[in-house]
Amino acid sequence: MRIIPALKHLRRRIYALRAFVPGLRRKHRLEQMVGPLGFWNELQAYQLTAVRRLGLLPGHTLLDLGCGPLQGGEMFIRYLDPQCYVGVDHRRAVIEVGHEQIAQHALKAKAPRLLFSESFGDVELGASSFDFIWASQVLYYFDEPTMAQLFEMVSRRLKPDGKMVGDILGLNADRSFLKPPLPPEHTPQSLDKIARAHGLCVAACGTIQDFGYPPRLGLRTNTLLEITHLARQTTAKDQ
Repeated sequence: MRIIPALKHLRRRIYALRAFVPGLRRKHRLEQMVGPLGFWNELQAYQLTAVRRLGLLPGHTLLDLGCGPLQGGEMFIRYLDPQCYVGVDHRRAVIEVGHEQIAQHALKAKAPRLLFSESFGDVELGASSFDFIWASQVLYYFDEPTMAQLFEMVSRRLKPDGKMVGDILGLNADRSFLKPPLPPEHTPQSLDKIARAHGLCVAACGTIQDFGYPPRLGLRTNTLLEITHLARQTTAKDQ
């Protein structure tokens, strides 16, 4: 049984050596910003697969919360029509790297917007609304007041037929990577209670591994959530 941890440690050491290889330094730097090392391409593919399976079309508008250095964002920008992508992050450094990514991959013609924001973009977005709001591996960092703030913003920014998609930690997941004070252990039911106060509802869609998340990674059991307007669900039931 000790062989597996040893192999994982060796793999991390090998990936770390890429920081000294000229052709791999940039990718190593990007992966350090989001983690884990060595899964950049697989995690890109997962993010695009997930939103497409949940209905994202090229003509839809997408708000990418916690966009980072555009791990998923690069794929979203390529897939979406021009002016349909907005990425938001509370870290200025990753927004700057995101702009570098857009230039390096010749994506300026798609006219994506990247925003540094401490309000989920709410202050900076003007009257913008979105068909999709994507929040990959960020929700479990939020306490309940922050989650309520997010849902209040989403209730105004999400189009009537739109959906927000994000994930929370699976049951009995390792929470050691979270910094104290630890946020509560969110469940679909606990978040649905908060969401309903803002006219939204929450439904579980399965694990993120079901949507292509790398099976070798520990967070594969995270639950993927779909958040929609409560009025939309009520209308669907009445039909």
